[in-house]
Amino acid sequence: MRLFTEQDVDQLATLFHLSITQGASSHYSADERAVWSQAPRSHQDWLTRLQPTTTWVAVERGVIAGFINLKPARLKPSDGAEEVLTADIDCLFSHPDFTGRGVATALYGYLEEYAAAQHIKELTVEASYLAKPFFEKQGYKVLSKNRHPRAGQVLVNFSMSKVLINK
Repeated sequence: MRLFTEQDVDQLATLFHLSITQGASSHYSADERAVWSQAPRSHQDWLTRLQPTTTWVAVERGVIAGFINLKPARLKPSDGAEEVLTADIDCLFSHPDFTGRGVATALYGYLEEYAAAQHIKELTVEASYLAKPFFEKQGYKVLSKNRHPRAGQVLVNFSMSKVLINK
């Protein structure tokens, strides 16, 4: 595990595309996957997306097996009087060749440890059908089911959150 560098961006773009087009085939139709990721996005698109985040990559035998990133934390009003420091997980993707080998779990562990060290009290994510059970296993609760119309298809995901118990 390590933090991503700009030299990783093209591998991450390919990994994301393969994760959608191959890895998500059990949960999304070919048409849905085609509008979600028609082709790997450009180096600049991914660099723009990842630079403001904290992004970790899992590398095995010189190949990036997966990545996860966390957007900058922000203060969010809570039910009580105090505001809560919260942050959004933007991406968690594993290369289809490494599925089922603990890559996502290891990456998530790094992210949650980092979040706790930053005194973040809540993590949120918009999880796909494929990712929803993983995040539930990590203690996340579903807040809503979301429908995103795109190019004649409707992509479904789930807004989820977890309250962290900082030690």
